Amino acid sequence: MTIKVIMSTPENLIGECAKICYATKSLEDGGKNITSTIVHGRSHLASLRFAYATVSIEGLSVAAQNQIVRSSHLDFMVQSKRYVNMDKGEFEFIYPNIDTQHSEAMKIHWDTSLALYKRLLSEGVKKEDARAILPANTSTKMNVTGNLQGWWDAFKLRLSPHAQAEVRAIFTEIYLQLAQRFPQVFTDNLLKEFRNED
Repeated sequence: MTIKVIMSTPENLIGECAKICYATKSLEDGGKNITSTIVHGRSHLASLRFAYATVSIEGLSVAAQNQIVRSSHLDFMVQSKRYVNMDKGEFEFIYPNIDTQHSEAMKIHWDTSLALYKRLLSEGVKKEDARAILPANTSTKMNVTGNLQGWWDAFKLRLSPHAQAEVRAIFTEIYLQLAQRFPQVFTDNLLKEFRNED
């Protein structure tokens, strides 16, 4: 799996946009950390709507993608299985973390499904109809974008121990990458809170 932040707003603009609520001077005045104070000190999460991040995710399963697109305040562009066939899409099977015996059974199912998919295409069946045979753990690609409050809400749900392991791994990596770009917002303590760690 490959995850990469491909666009983001400069972090200092969060505080610069939000300071108007509190008649606070610029970031340089008095050495105050306005973004951290507003977001964590005052829990003014609306200030996070003034910063955005776009993330590219490759090599996730369609099953995980289907969970991710349920995130309320994020937007998505996903690889189409209607227009992209396996030769261009480089479809693979994403194995869940299960024992060898069950993985081998899934491999047989994947190989059979892929062979039938190719046969259907060769016999003139449209990609949009042939895709019905592909398993939910067929690999896909997507771009996800949203403001930081949308990401914050998604992290609360997707970093929980109750989230599916693949989805939790995806959002952990996204969190770590966004923490590099927005260290005043996505802190180590917040990550522990989202993961329900003491």
